[in-house]
Amino acid sequence: MDRAGDAQLVAAAAKGDRSAMAEVWDRHSDFVRGVLHGALGRDHAIEDLTQEVFLAFVRGAATVADGSKLRGFLAGVAVRLAAMEIRRRKVRRWLVLSPTGELPERGQGPHDSEGREVLAALERVLSGMNHRRRMCFVLRHVQDMEMLEVAAALDISESTLRRELARAREHLLRVTAREPALAQYLASRGGMQ
Repeated sequence: MDRAGDAQLVAAAAKGDRSAMAEVWDRHSDFVRGVLHGALGRDHAIEDLTQEVFLAFVRGAATVADGSKLRGFLAGVAVRLAAMEIRRRKVRRWLVLSPTGELPERGQGPHDSEGREVLAALERVLSGMNHRRRMCFVLRHVQDMEMLEVAAALDISESTLRRELARAREHLLRVTAREPALAQYLASRGGMQ
């Protein structure tokens, strides 16, 4: 299974092949975590939502029309689940089930402090964007998906995607001045192309 393409894995998974399902997990779980992280930031629910994405795949493998577009399918499911999680949290805060509506974050081990600072700055900048624009930016520039894959995952046209990416870039450039770590990181890599 480790040499099979995504289309072959989807076909095998649709027939109930557990090794195909395991291979899909091995190949794409980090990608799905990245999509969810882009949608939610550092969050306690990412592991659970990652598993939910793959449960949706297992249940719906037979409905995947083009197995070669598996990444787009998984990204679309992840985006929808993240949006549902965001709505659920808004309702919790509105109902005041807890003071903040959120659980405390798990502690992180020691890592690159400069990288953490840049990532935190990027998360602050992205939090100022609406959900669709943020997901357009994350899928295209963080997850490095192709334009058509992103449009399909978000169920929008390519022209809408281009507009959202242009607005995301404008927003990023406008607020980067207030985020010195992010500005320095972008400058060291040639800025926003």
